[in-house]
Amino acid sequence: MAPQDWQPWQTAAFLDAQRRRRPVLLLLDAEWAPAAAEAHARVFARPDVAAVIGDRTVPVRVDVDRRPDIADRYGLGQWPSLLLLTPEGHVLTGGTALDDTLAERLRAAADAYAAQGRPDASWPAAATTAVPGDADAAGADDLLQEVRQAVEAPETLGLAAPVAVAALCAFAQAAVARDPEWASLAASLLDAADEPSLDPDAVADDAPAPARLDDQAEWVRVLSRAVRLEPLPSWQAHLHRRLAALRALRRPDGHWRPWAGAGRVVLVDASARACRALLAAAEALQDDDLAAEAIEALEVLAPLAYARGAGVSHVIDNGQAHGPVLLDDAMALAQAVLDADQWRDESVYRDLADEVLQTALGRLAHPSGALVDRVATMAGAGQVGRLSAPHVPIVGNAEAARVLVRLHGHDAAARERARRIVVAAAAEAGGAGVFAAPLGLAWIGLDPAGTATAAW
Repeated sequence: MAPQDWQPWQTAAFLDAQRRRRPVLLLLDAEWAPAAAEAHARVFARPDVAAVIGDRTVPVRVDVDRRPDIADRYGLGQWPSLLLLTPEGHVLTGGTALDDTLAERLRAAADAYAAQGRPDASWPAAATTAVPGDADAAGADDLLQEVRQAVEAPETLGLAAPVAVAALCAFAQAAVARDPEWASLAASLLDAADEPSLDPDAVADDAPAPARLDDQAEWVRVLSRAVRLEPLPSWQAHLHRRLAALRALRRPDGHWRPWAGAGRVVLVDASARACRALLAAAEALQDDDLAAEAIEALEVLAPLAYARGAGVSHVIDNGQAHGPVLLDDAMALAQAVLDADQWRDESVYRDLADEVLQTALGRLAHPSGALVDRVATMAGAGQVGRLSAPHVPIVGNAEAARVLVRLHGHDAAARERARRIVVAAAAEAGGAGVFAAPLGLAWIGLDPAGTATAAW
């Protein structure tokens, strides 16, 4: 299928599916994912596949980087993910195995829907989106052990950014609990990390994906902390290499490329994390020029991304903010400006961080105590299917709790709210493995002995 044959996620697509009594074929892919490019070149370009898609479904394509709220609710664990939905947005079936049998499987599933309104059994049913219920602190304590078990699994090491955060969590636990086993775990994760490419446009033939801003930023941040704790020459050298790879993703206009070879799009959460990484490196290396570079990037990013009273946008494209207003972006920006505050004499950054935090707490609170990812819209495609249900993001909730502690840690009520956020979000994070590391890090920061780690 040609790119123009796919519709965006919009009201018209679902109304068209209702009118024509067809299922919606939802494709979730990523520009940087080689498997997605291969699927378009080898599978969707096949005449039999294109014919059954065009004749039997309403095809909708979503870029997961531009619409992470859709990806979080419908994704099947890797990109591309392909799902068949009812015209109301409910999942019939889906999978990630896109091969030569796709046309046959799509035809059978579309026939089953047309005849009975239910899925064909050849694809597994997609997972549902959970919302946390009642939870207690034991669940949050269990997260640390879950993260520890997950990072010790060999297959985990391919998850660059999540493993970096897990290493930071391990360093924090080692420092607070004075536990040498956690320190050893953190060191082993650093030593096992892959080295970055210094050319942001160079991708090896066997590389799984181009260099991504999130990955480089998180590793610079954890290596900066590691060097401050113990300035081993190997860690210092690794930090300098990662820092060079990160800075290679900076664009001439001051924004950050979200991955090697990306166009003009700016992802706010990844860019804020890159600014945080530069500030962490500035502190570790005692380099004022790095701090000035980070603040310059924040001064470009923040005015475009944040709208007072509304929140922080996810995407900046051609100088304009677009996309959903999501919790993860808001908290990433709040953490970045808080990091920058110590390099400025006035309190403008601290005030901005508090404003962003209070907007999120006021607009995104869930009865469980956690925060949801977005404000639900009243109608249209923004309220179709799983988008009508609240979703609790792990990273956004962890960072919200940490920002609360950083800004209002002296206030008992604020610390209690931070604790409730982590505990409630932990109810959803069960089974998340290494991806639960941000909540583990937030939980450590709630300990009086770990308050300083809220800024890590």
